[in-house]
Amino acid sequence: MGWHDIEQRNRRKLILMLVIVLVGALVAGVAWFTVDRLRDPAQAKCANPTVLNVVAAPDIAPVVDQVARGLNPDDANTCYRVEIVVNDSATTADQLAAPKPANLPSVWIPDSSVWLRRAKEKGAAQVPDSGSSIASSPVVMALAEQAARSRNWPEKQLNWADVIGAGGADLNVGMVDPSVDAVGVSALIAVRQVTALSSDPAANNVAVLRKLSPNAASGSSELFAKTGTTSGGPPITAFPTSERALLDNNAKRKDEQLVAVYPEPASPSLDYPYAVLPAPDDVAVAAAKFRTAMLSQTVGDALAANGLRFPDGRVAGTPPTDNRTIVRQLRPVPAPGTAQLDQVLNTWAGISKASRIQAVLDVSGSMNGVIPGSGKTRMQVTLEASEGGIRLMNPRTKLGIWVFSAELDGEKDYKEVLPVLPLNESLPQGALDKLRAIKATPTGRTGLYDTALAAYTSARQNWEPGRLNLVLILTDGKNDDDGRGVTREALLAELGKMQDPNRPLPIVFIGFGPDVDVAELNAISKATGGQAFNTADPTKINEIFFAALSRFISGKP
Repeated sequence: MGWHDIEQRNRRKLILMLVIVLVGALVAGVAWFTVDRLRDPAQAKCANPTVLNVVAAPDIAPVVDQVARGLNPDDANTCYRVEIVVNDSATTADQLAAPKPANLPSVWIPDSSVWLRRAKEKGAAQVPDSGSSIASSPVVMALAEQAARSRNWPEKQLNWADVIGAGGADLNVGMVDPSVDAVGVSALIAVRQVTALSSDPAANNVAVLRKLSPNAASGSSELFAKTGTTSGGPPITAFPTSERALLDNNAKRKDEQLVAVYPEPASPSLDYPYAVLPAPDDVAVAAAKFRTAMLSQTVGDALAANGLRFPDGRVAGTPPTDNRTIVRQLRPVPAPGTAQLDQVLNTWAGISKASRIQAVLDVSGSMNGVIPGSGKTRMQVTLEASEGGIRLMNPRTKLGIWVFSAELDGEKDYKEVLPVLPLNESLPQGALDKLRAIKATPTGRTGLYDTALAAYTSARQNWEPGRLNLVLILTDGKNDDDGRGVTREALLAELGKMQDPNRPLPIVFIGFGPDVDVAELNAISKATGGQAFNTADPTKINEIFFAALSRFISGKP
């Protein structure tokens, strides 16, 4: 059976979907069905089968079902019954990471190993670090055929640079939300690899992601629906998806054919890991047997019927001949490690989410200190990090900038440099020039407590729904105000009075240098549900600034 055998594949999917819909009416949000491995127990060699509970992503569930149905019920070595739950991978990861997860499966088959790492990061200690890949599907850029032909396809083999680079300026490119779909994670890595070859990789990466963010969707299905002629704005002409989903679209929608554009170098594939969770011995034995069945070469027909490749990247069944996909073996690229995963997700969050940020920069005398080995003052590196952070933000983010020292504006320790405005309004008005013009005072002290209270009070009074509201304070010292103004105890008490669980407003500190009072910053930030990020090495300010900003913008305090 080949990928082109559409009628038979669709008939199988229809049967599966009917079962899912019927049971879905009884069990909200989750599709469940039992694959009855055995005939009448009186006639079979195994009268008391072990129950193997398998949670499978929708893409791979039909293959799991078909392999399970092919097991021999009269074989005493196949003495188990498979119960399948069809559930999307992001939801399952959240369920497994719950404080007391109920009805744990024996086997979990998400669409990507990304979800094993996300589940463990959220606290699901029972989830293994990896699993045996039972199928694969490259992540591709789906490009409308007309747009592909205008770029000399099929004579020319296209790559992602043709879509997201200067040559794709006329395209309306969509994006899949990487927080809920592993395709989006792979796309972020592919974009970074493409822009890494440019003259200014960081700036170009941000520019491309900003172009993609307005068309972000929770999954590929939303973007498929927006291809072609739509009534809700211009049609999407390109977007990342899996090769499997593209093949499925082309089989169903003859009038909206899409061409698969493969990233070069390749980005992580969907790898469908077979992850075995802790279970009693008999269940563990059944899980091992079923894994062997899933890895058998005889599953080729089931993979082909669902547009999937073998784990090693070979096309299963008879490959299509229309040139819209590559049919040679494409060896899968492993899923990203936790560090790389966090990095790309945080970068995307900083670009795609609009926030309201009141930034407060220390300009006390100590900021004039030169950092050994750098030739730059603390003020210079702070301003450079701040400018880099602004370039990371969504243009719809609202940003205001204060500076503080002691008695900086009359009796006030703080002064406004830039009112809170959307970046797409303030940047054309010279916001970066105003930032670059900030200078530290010659000998000024650090009026931290009065400034923190004033900034927080202002941000609380101007709190905006629909945005992540936060106060961001960068300092190289501790409160040093000669007994003037508010005390620490009074500050914490006032902050406590202003807390509203329905209107969160954290203070995020970036503390750098050896003079920072870590306990002081932690106490203030904790009182607001925020966090303090500290480093004794001022040269690390860039690193902790981006980590702090992206972490809070992504909603991960």
